[in-house]
Amino acid sequence: MKKTLLPTGREISWELTRKPVKNVNIRVRADGSVRVSAPRWVSDRQVEEILQSRAAFLEKALNKFAALEKKVPENPVYGQGETVYLLGRPYQIALRSGEKNQVSLEGETLCLTVTDPASEALRKKTMEAYYKDLCLQVTADLCRRIQPRLAPLGVPVPAVQVRSMTSRWGSCKPSQRKVTFARQLAEAPVTCVEYVVWHELVHFLHPNHSQDFYACLEDFLPDWRDRRKTLNSYSYREMP
Repeated sequence: MKKTLLPTGREISWELTRKPVKNVNIRVRADGSVRVSAPRWVSDRQVEEILQSRAAFLEKALNKFAALEKKVPENPVYGQGETVYLLGRPYQIALRSGEKNQVSLEGETLCLTVTDPASEALRKKTMEAYYKDLCLQVTADLCRRIQPRLAPLGVPVPAVQVRSMTSRWGSCKPSQRKVTFARQLAEAPVTCVEYVVWHELVHFLHPNHSQDFYACLEDFLPDWRDRRKTLNSYSYREMP
C-alpha cells in the first residue's frame, strides 16, 4: 500500500495492480483506500502524478464515503434525542414512560416507550426486539418477491430467520431450505437489504463464492457491487 499527499493536503492510501489495460484506472473503495490498475509501461511515479491530477475526483469520492461511514453508532444506548436508523432513514428518539415496552413512529421521531426509562438494559432489549421484527418483516417480504424469479432454477421458498450477527449479513443452509439474516440489516437502506436477500437465495444454486455464483448474482442484480459497497459503508461493521 502506497501513500500520496494530494494538493489539498489530504493523504490517501493506494494499491497498485499491474494489468494488461490501456489506461490507468482509479477506483475509490468504501474504506477510504484507492485501488489503481495500470499497464506495466506506466511507472509508479507517473501513476502518482495521475492521482495528483485527479485530486478533485478523489476528494469528492472520499467525502461521499465519509458521509456514509459510521452512521450507525457502535454502542447505542437509545437515550433521549439519540439518532437511530431504520431502513436507511434517521429518526430521533423520544423516550417515554409507559405501562408497556414498545416502539412507534411519529413522523421523523421514534417513540421508545418503556416501563423504566432509566434502565439502559430495558431500552436496548426493547429496541433489539423492534429491530428484529422489522428485519424479519422486510427480509421475508423480499424473499417472497424474489424467490419466484429463481424458482425455475430450483430455488425453493425458504424459511426465514433473523438474529444478531457480528461477522456477516446473512447465511444460507440449502439442505434445510433456510436463510438467516442479520438483524442489523434493519438499519440499512432497503436496496442494500435486497442485495443481501439476492445473495443468500443465489447460494441455493451455488453454495460457495465461486465465479459461477457471482455470475449468477450479476445476471439478476447487475449493480450488486454498488449495493454491497453502500451496505458496508453504512454501518461501522464491514461484512462480506
